[in-house]
Amino acid sequence: MRLDLPALVGHRGAAEVSPENTVASFVRGIAEGSRLLECDVHLSSDGVDAVIHDATIDRTAQEDSPLRTGAVADLTRAQLDRVLVGEGQHIPTLRQVLDAAVREDGARVPLLVEIKAPAAARPVARILTEYFGEETWNAQAWKDASATSAPAHVISFHPEALRTAAEENPRIPLLLTTTATSPEFFETARELGVSQVGVRIADARQADVERARDLGVRLNLWTARSEEELTRALELGCDSLTVDDPAWASARLEELVQP
Repeated sequence: MRLDLPALVGHRGAAEVSPENTVASFVRGIAEGSRLLECDVHLSSDGVDAVIHDATIDRTAQEDSPLRTGAVADLTRAQLDRVLVGEGQHIPTLRQVLDAAVREDGARVPLLVEIKAPAAARPVARILTEYFGEETWNAQAWKDASATSAPAHVISFHPEALRTAAEENPRIPLLLTTTATSPEFFETARELGVSQVGVRIADARQADVERARDLGVRLNLWTARSEEELTRALELGCDSLTVDDPAWASARLEELVQP
């Protein structure tokens, strides 16, 4: 295997082949080659974390779910527990996802936790701090470490969410992500002291790669769903690449780099 291939990030687990953001999806993402996993977090009406991408359950709830519609922020955690999202899966808590993010040999798979609702930033940082323990975060300079060494990162499109997470635990590494970049984006990344920046593949430019290198941060590109996007990511060069189908992406990347 080429050592310069990007680390694959399982997007919502293995979203193309398993119900997204479910324990089953994360387990499958690990089995199919993800070196990292990405999940999304909202808060329920009673302030409990919910791993789900959308602000509502409408898209992901299956037809025979006892509860099929509604905003996550308007539903209690008990109500969210009743939602069926496919293959017998439910909307997990962050701790349930963390429990699942382990390989068969016991090695942890780093988790990139995206804050969808800024109000979730402090609870997420608190959960990560408690789950791994203060000594874990105190023992390592994670912000200076590789993308695959820290047990978790906090990600967001919202700078204020990252600031809040850093207030709760300044040792948790941060990833600021965006669609198209701007000078202001990189200045904000510098001010936040992030360890990584994320850019949508369709909008990424070589200048973004160079700017990330100049800042001394790692680059994540998202989300590769076609061979064209995989090729584009390889051409640009990135440290990690978010994909919906880790098994497919891993196989195609190997083929693309063959001489």
